[in-house]
Amino acid sequence: MLIALTGTPGTGKTSIAKILEKDYTVVYLKAYEDARLYWDDERESYVVDIELLKKEVQKLKGEEKIIIEGHYSHEMPVDMVIVLRCHPQELERRLEKRGYRKEKIKENVEAEAMSLITSEAIIRHGKNKVFEVDTTGRDEMDVAKDVKRIIEERDRKFAPGINYSEEILKWY
Repeated sequence: MLIALTGTPGTGKTSIAKILEKDYTVVYLKAYEDARLYWDDERESYVVDIELLKKEVQKLKGEEKIIIEGHYSHEMPVDMVIVLRCHPQELERRLEKRGYRKEKIKENVEAEAMSLITSEAIIRHGKNKVFEVDTTGRDEMDVAKDVKRIIEERDRKFAPGINYSEEILKWY
């Protein structure tokens, strides 16, 4: 079983995945350097070959529960998608701490407020295979426990429903 652990940059994907390594095999998409096509200076990120990543992830399919961590993991051929979410105001602070440029912060905060990753995941995989966990102001161990609960129980308490769209109105 392949499980995507995805979300907007800064929501906690890598931190939570590292905790989950105790119980699951975790594959980090950023480790597939061959999938990097080129560096985009304007967006300050790599443009990646999604089709190559899909082929690599497909090779992992089997009985074992494997977490696929990364911003693009919801675009992979997975059996379940867990989207980490974060309130836009906290996400902005997290990205500022990382030293992101203002434009990049704005782009990511807007994507989070619009539920972009969740929407893309639902379109690709259907609502029943998509779950959300809010990481806002939470301890990483508690978030990891929620993710594990979703993987083991498919707990619909975590069905998509987090809504930060009210934040958009504050920008205008």
